[in-house]
Amino acid sequence: MGVRIDILEQGLVWLQRYFERFIILFGVGIALYFSLSFEPALAFLGTALLLMGSGTYYFHRFLPRYAPFFWMALLILFGVFRASWHTSVQDQNRLPEYERSYEVKGWIKAIEKSGPRLRWVVVPTQMERLTAKNLPPLIRVTTFDKTFGVGDGVSFRAELSAPPGPALPGGYNPSFRAFYQQVGAYGYMVSKPVPSASAPVGLPDRIGLWVAKQRYGMAERIRAHAPQETAGLQVALLTGIRSWIPDGQTEALRDAGLAHILAISGLHMGLIAGSVFGIAMFILVRIERVSRARDVRKFAAVIGILAASFYLVLSGASVATQRAYIMTVIVFMALILDRQAFSIRSVAVAAFITLWLHPEALLSPGFQMSFSAVLALVIVYREWDKRRHFRRKPGWIGRVWNNFTGLTITSFVAGGATTGFAVLHFNRLAAYGLLGNILAMPFFTFWVMPLALLVYLSMVFGLEAWPLWIMGQGISIILAISNWVIALPGAVHYLPSGPGWVMGVFGLAFIGLCLGSRQLRWVSVVAMCLCWVSLFWRTHPDIRVGENGAVALWSNDGENPVLYVDRKNTDKYGRQELIEAMGLHEVFTQSFEGVLGQCDSAACLLEHQARKILILSDPLEVYEDCQNVDLIIVPKRYLGPRARRLCRRPVIDARDLMRLGSHSVYLNRDKDIQLVPSRKMRGQRPWESGYRPTNEWSR
Repeated sequence: MGVRIDILEQGLVWLQRYFERFIILFGVGIALYFSLSFEPALAFLGTALLLMGSGTYYFHRFLPRYAPFFWMALLILFGVFRASWHTSVQDQNRLPEYERSYEVKGWIKAIEKSGPRLRWVVVPTQMERLTAKNLPPLIRVTTFDKTFGVGDGVSFRAELSAPPGPALPGGYNPSFRAFYQQVGAYGYMVSKPVPSASAPVGLPDRIGLWVAKQRYGMAERIRAHAPQETAGLQVALLTGIRSWIPDGQTEALRDAGLAHILAISGLHMGLIAGSVFGIAMFILVRIERVSRARDVRKFAAVIGILAASFYLVLSGASVATQRAYIMTVIVFMALILDRQAFSIRSVAVAAFITLWLHPEALLSPGFQMSFSAVLALVIVYREWDKRRHFRRKPGWIGRVWNNFTGLTITSFVAGGATTGFAVLHFNRLAAYGLLGNILAMPFFTFWVMPLALLVYLSMVFGLEAWPLWIMGQGISIILAISNWVIALPGAVHYLPSGPGWVMGVFGLAFIGLCLGSRQLRWVSVVAMCLCWVSLFWRTHPDIRVGENGAVALWSNDGENPVLYVDRKNTDKYGRQELIEAMGLHEVFTQSFEGVLGQCDSAACLLEHQARKILILSDPLEVYEDCQNVDLIIVPKRYLGPRARRLCRRPVIDARDLMRLGSHSVYLNRDKDIQLVPSRKMRGQRPWESGYRPTNEWSR
């Protein structure tokens, strides 16, 4: 018994001393789980975790030299187990991957803007051909109808299918995101919606609906009283609803390096909660009886936590906002418990809580960018505090200068820390992002967000018009700055996407640069440089065959690249993903008929990159021409096994597209043609269509 207590105490000592490293290993385990090509059985992982714990106990007692390696393996396995456990809890009903018409009754949970259309997130209460047990938790449908609001019961007919997979191999996967958002179907409405008596049933749904109605009601009040040019941005900052932001404003802010002000995150949460904390401190210190008897910082911290909680609920409580809320609460709790508020330990605790609640957040750009910025700021300011000397209290000019210096350093450090992750995720680099932040952030920090707090208070009395107008003037200045910045020559650079391993290596290298020893930092710098160079090593496909059978051929022989297509208005999303993955923004699109080859009602015979490609509408024609071509595409029909066996050429048919998603084709002149599907194998992971759990525990 004494030995077990000794091992437990030693484990707690290691946890306290190496807590940050333990969180890193926990995150490595989560990343390892999501990188697997199959779904591990939860029972197997639980058994392996127990065995690994027993092995750690044995080696700690008898061979302590090797115990740290078992601790490392145990923590990584614990991360894999937690991610698998969370995924099994999220498992849900999903519709088949093929489109089908359904009569749907339900109520609207959220409304989002999608170009000229709206996207409804609907909680279905009844669906044609489905029992109550088989209903997906949520469905997302697009519509032009603007007569319904959040919470309304509706009935409509829609074409629905499972959320789509990635458009490119290793690219963004809508199905993955939809799985963890509990959305089991995507589609579009084919009938006019009519009112229905559907309503939320459970208490959580009723509370969520009440909160959503308050948010959307507040959004309508803001739109009614705010300046028309800035109303969408003001709604986004105050309620988290981004549906009414004009696309041009979003693009301008993104290209100027100011896109972070659109998503409610640590900056917004810190400014709101910090402002409330400061106001509470100002009031409490002037109550002499209280300030002499108690530490008023702790009372102000409690008020700051309440303000952060209010902002969390009002802004929609997205994963990014939850992450910011956790960090804010940890800072205030540190003040209450007389601990250091801003430290690497507090960042690690916030990261652990976030990953425990939402392991999938590790793969999101929001998690990576926000925690990289906070970690870099904590380290830089910690070193700055060690080296700066005590000076007399400066005058107002000195205080203004100190605030400007601090804001500049903050923008530089946060921008530098997030740039790498932003480029790897979004394939674009805002060349003047630092300049945009230096010019715009003072207006955002000292004008826009304090007015946001005043808007909240004034809305209680119905006096929000003037604060909204003043807040809108500050946003107008920020928009003017962003437009000026993007007008500078070379404001935006587009970079190609890298191989799949780049993001993991870059993330570990960034952590090593921030927390490692001197030697490890040099290794991390080399690894980060290697990640940047790898962006230009990767070859990109010569042909794309979309999941719907649309064919596009890439030509980059001259100065102006061209995308040759069969039809210009099909597979727009997939083709845009391909263009961005190549590090381009706009590409001239042209029909390949008459340029690369000739077409008739039965087939198209094209010549591209010294290869002959045959696109067939009827698979019966394959026997005549398969020996004279290098690649056969049958986008709308199945090619039988006998035809495949006799032809002996690379073939993509409708069955391949349905089972494996879109295909990227590499026409290597000296090697065999390479076909790379966007999905390696259908139904191997829970977020893929066709998945069926292999054991009851994993359910």
